[in-house]
Amino acid sequence: MRNVIERLAGRRVVGAALLGLVASVAGLAWRGQRLEGMELLDTRGWYTPDDAAALFGALERLDGSAAAVYAITALTIDMLFPVCYGLLFALVLRRLLPGPPLFLVPLALALSDVLENATVAALALSFDGEPSSWAWLAAACTLVKTVLLAATLAAVAAGAALRLSERLRR
Repeated sequence: MRNVIERLAGRRVVGAALLGLVASVAGLAWRGQRLEGMELLDTRGWYTPDDAAALFGALERLDGSAAAVYAITALTIDMLFPVCYGLLFALVLRRLLPGPPLFLVPLALALSDVLENATVAALALSFDGEPSSWAWLAAACTLVKTVLLAATLAAVAAGAALRLSERLRR
């Protein structure tokens, strides 16, 4: 895996990932406006099947296509986002901390985000007015994503501090 990350560290891949990141952030901002700023499941740290059902009910009341917009963007824009940030964080960690394989943490983060997006989309598309026990799986993915995001940011901060202290000692 380390060799794959090294091969992806070229300007073209990094540039494409940055472009994808900017495009997905713009798309997610559009989704936020389209769904009138509702607190979506993937922005929460934890939720229950009742919470998910309440959100999907609110989306249905917003308009008949709001839940579909959420599902479609979860399967498109919100799938591109974790691929891009996962790769970029992995590359940054590989450069900052070349010893331990901490670059795997953002890859696991991206995977948990992709799984979360797929389960949230399935919940949105299958919503029948009742809470679904599948929301527990989506919530677990969201929780794992939240924890791995904190771990990734902590590793980047630690790596940056380590690099800065090395440079100051020279």
